[in-house]
Amino acid sequence: MKTAIVNGTKISPEAVALELERLVRFYRSHGMGDDEIRGTLTLLRDKALEQAIGAKLLLDKAENLDMKPTAAEIDAEVAKVVAQIGSEEEYRKALAAQGLSEENFRAELAKGAKVNKLVAQALAHVEEPSEQAVADFYAAHRTEYSPRTLVDAHDEIKDLLRHDLRGKAMNAYIAELREGAKIEYVK
Repeated sequence: MKTAIVNGTKISPEAVALELERLVRFYRSHGMGDDEIRGTLTLLRDKALEQAIGAKLLLDKAENLDMKPTAAEIDAEVAKVVAQIGSEEEYRKALAAQGLSEENFRAELAKGAKVNKLVAQALAHVEEPSEQAVADFYAAHRTEYSPRTLVDAHDEIKDLLRHDLRGKAMNAYIAELREGAKIEYVK
């Protein structure tokens, strides 16, 4: 599997595979069928590699800025995982099944929390979509929302526009990080 070396650190094939798995899940949840996924697998693999590179660049930047999550923030992340799994007992079983100590798992959560802090900082300037933008989008896509009214589709459209604005801002931020990075693609 194709990978890359980012600022002297190789992106593991497992990291690329994890990003690919996320992409496949995302596209399946948005109606893409297995045949279509198979047909775009090369493109999805390339996109997964780019996402893994972006994640590495974000983590490096967060570490360079010495962004440290608080113990309370890590505790909150652990609580989310416990809630998703179902119970503290199931959480402990899941850690054991993956061969992870709680300390190692918390360290991984801390990395994610660092990146989340950086992302929040990088996106702080992104404004909410205006009511006019929501109305304009609805008007341009009325047939897709029919028979729902603007009132019925408002929150969904606003979320879609918010996601789009944040995605564009994040892509621009990662592009900035890429400019200062040394990236070498390898097999």
